[in-house]
Amino acid sequence: MIVKNGYVWNGMIFEKKNLYIENGRFVPHSSTGPVVDATGLFVMPGWVDSHAHIIGTGMKILSHDLTKENLFDVLTKTRESSESFVIARGWENLPKKQLLDKANELKIPVLLVRKCGHVAWINNYLKEKIGKNRDENNLLFEKEIEKVWSFLGDEFFSKAFEKGQQEFLRHGVTQVHSDDFHGVSFEVLKKLLENSKVRIFEKLYTYEPWNYEFGEFGISKIGGIKLFADGSLGGKTAWMFYPYKDTGGFGMNTLPDNFDEIVEFAERRNIQLNIHVIGDRALAEVLDRLEKAKAKLRHRLIHLQFILRKDFPRLRSFYLSVQPHFYFEDIPLLDNVSFELAYPFLQMHKSGYMIAFSTDSPVSPADPKYVLEYAFKMGFTREDGIYYYTEAGSKIAGYKCGRIDIGYCADFALYDGDPFEEDPIVVFVNGEEVMRK
Repeated sequence: MIVKNGYVWNGMIFEKKNLYIENGRFVPHSSTGPVVDATGLFVMPGWVDSHAHIIGTGMKILSHDLTKENLFDVLTKTRESSESFVIARGWENLPKKQLLDKANELKIPVLLVRKCGHVAWINNYLKEKIGKNRDENNLLFEKEIEKVWSFLGDEFFSKAFEKGQQEFLRHGVTQVHSDDFHGVSFEVLKKLLENSKVRIFEKLYTYEPWNYEFGEFGISKIGGIKLFADGSLGGKTAWMFYPYKDTGGFGMNTLPDNFDEIVEFAERRNIQLNIHVIGDRALAEVLDRLEKAKAKLRHRLIHLQFILRKDFPRLRSFYLSVQPHFYFEDIPLLDNVSFELAYPFLQMHKSGYMIAFSTDSPVSPADPKYVLEYAFKMGFTREDGIYYYTEAGSKIAGYKCGRIDIGYCADFALYDGDPFEEDPIVVFVNGEEVMRK
């Protein structure tokens, strides 16, 4: 394939040049394959989202969005429709009692997921189905939510996956480090990866990784293990050294009891651990445990919103997946916590740490422009922002992608306007066209 006369991003500026592609990679020259006329178009490497949820993104599209829809209207329409399951996501504060009572009147499952995805409310019908005691409240936290996903079925998850990858491709995202093993069967997950149009690095969520298959599936691969050390700031389950001012609680430690066994397995099999850490206490615990286990691999830490000063230098040995926009989204919540360092992502950059950007979609929009807007407000340059949303993210997953250069994967997109203001008109993954506007 030849891409002619495009304005190609070279890491610093756009320069007019031709691109040559063979066997899914950029090559010095080629005379075979189709010719793509990119005259007047901007050519960007495909964006790399270093932490998101493709199925979760699709589920949000298929579900009710409480940031845009009124819960009363959702429940009223449900009563008059043939819906067999109500999923709605996006509440920040639990809906009022009269609305929850209305949901409890329905004889179908109702799941209301908080914006962060770490807390959910279920109606009495669903509570009985999953065996949650009647004398308990209707809130689910963290891994308790996993009990609900089995009610949705593989057909629903497959549809959600397709919607999710379409949403990422629409924004020029060609590689996603996803966390999708929630409810979907492992066999179906493998088939979805095998046929994915997006290049996926799957972080397999399991406390028994030795029971599953790791490796390549089409252009994608199952290459990591996902673990949670705590919850979310908004859900007050992020594990902190200082208590939440309104509740006096410290959050939740959600590390599995067999964490050390999982570390030993990952080290032996050369598999990357991808650990969710938001609270400073969660981070300190993970660092201590990995140090005690004498871990040698370069594992990945995700989020890192609160850090003790003494722990900051210890991050140099890890890959760090961060979300600059979370700081701006979380400003209203910060008065409720005490901390030493908060969202020190620019400091990580200045210290030469290996960081990469991500959306954590569906928690936030799947659009890279949204993340980069806030990264620039935080003080990152345009060049650094692009690097951390392309090549850097690809490197931490062991891919040679995210850059338009000889030997790199031919994952790129064509824009007929400013890539920081518009979505692409055509997207290519592995040298194949996968989306056209």
